[in-house]
Amino acid sequence: MARLRLLAAGVVVLTVVALLVVLLPRGSDDRRTRTSATDQHGHQLTALSVVPDPDGDGWLGVYHWPTGKGPADFAVGLATSKDLLHWDNVAELDADGGNMPVLQRTPDGGYLLAYEDYVRVVEGNAISRIRVRAYADRARLLANTWSTQRELPATLSDNNEGTPSFARVDWNGSPGASAITLRFHYNAGADGIDRQGIGTLRNFRDWTAEPDRALDETLNAAGFPASHGRRSTFRAGGRPWMLIEAQRRPHDFSSWRLVLLDRGRAPRADPVSVCGGDDDVPSAPSVGVPGVEVASGGSGTLFLSAFVFDGPAAGTFLARRPMPADPGAEPQRIARLFARCAPAG
Repeated sequence: MARLRLLAAGVVVLTVVALLVVLLPRGSDDRRTRTSATDQHGHQLTALSVVPDPDGDGWLGVYHWPTGKGPADFAVGLATSKDLLHWDNVAELDADGGNMPVLQRTPDGGYLLAYEDYVRVVEGNAISRIRVRAYADRARLLANTWSTQRELPATLSDNNEGTPSFARVDWNGSPGASAITLRFHYNAGADGIDRQGIGTLRNFRDWTAEPDRALDETLNAAGFPASHGRRSTFRAGGRPWMLIEAQRRPHDFSSWRLVLLDRGRAPRADPVSVCGGDDDVPSAPSVGVPGVEVASGGSGTLFLSAFVFDGPAAGTFLARRPMPADPGAEPQRIARLFARCAPAG
């Protein structure tokens, strides 16, 4: 996404709000959603990415907030939660430019962290790269003691490469013996348009990447020819899906929407409307930065985080709901999980 607007706004890529899900199980305060969400210190929970916490019945989440120190200064934090709506910060993972983090557990109980890192500012333009870290276990994650880290070299853009997400992890017992495939966005030229890329980090040393032209073309054909940014993948109805932020008009933050992509044999894209969830939560005129988690066990829980750019609910939006036992595999039924209560525009 257009980084300068993001930075100028003091928040990262979006404006959350009533986004996604509308019918979640009620939390301890009888809410299903939360708008303008922050941790206990008042830090924005921007780009919240969550995984189940093996120590108890709760969750671990990584996110970022603006520090106010400059145009490229953000901090990445780690927090815990019991209900997915209220989060307590337990560690600061990067205090100098880190943003858009994602977290994933490894089969041996460790964690992988990937995030966008602003490495320098050139003539007012913040330059970012992707950073990947490996933590051996939960205790070391909370202590921010990583076993290894790698700043990935620029491959597709001299300006910005960031908003990573884990596409696949072939774990062979250690970072140095594994292959980690990431999706990301990159700045495609001087006009500030962001496009999608995909790459693999092998042995935590060798990084190769290429444009994901098929994904960009799918979004263009769906009516979103401007920037394409953060994405989150999940499974529902026995099939893979992706929720991705996409822009209808260049440099127009009011035109950011969430787009649902069917990642099955015949990929397709449908605009997804946004809504408030609880009765007093307004619909969002513009929203992005999605994060989706589908938890197993019992009836399961569908969790969504997003960022609302404008309107009375601007900021981080969180929502949770029971996952139907059989949501079906049709795009319309999956889209209804994210509540159609406002036009996608």
